[in-house]
Amino acid sequence: MSSKSKRKGSGYELETVKAHLGLGVNAFKQPLSGALGGKYAGDVQIAGMIGECKRRKKGFTTLYKALEQGGGSDMLFVRDDNQETLVVLPWETWTQIIGWLRWAEIHPAETQNGE
Repeated sequence: MSSKSKRKGSGYELETVKAHLGLGVNAFKQPLSGALGGKYAGDVQIAGMIGECKRRKKGFTTLYKALEQGGGSDMLFVRDDNQETLVVLPWETWTQIIGWLRWAEIHPAETQNGE
């Protein structure tokens, strides 16, 4: 039986996939959450792009607070020293970008594993 944290992580991966499928965008969970590597890297694939899913009880509070500064930002840029810049987007901003890119037309949702 899997641990509680593995079930929580797997559940969040599935939640992420279903949210994108709900937008009409092709998405699926990677086998074994990316442990196979290569073309199966990452936790999920969204419109052909690899994604990691991280969920914590309260581990990302600083990110939420940073996005709230100035009345609520559309994006947050973060970088540790000697690392690449990361972009954090609220779901609303992300779905707007998906619409602008017409991803549902370019990468239409497909049923995976009989779902």
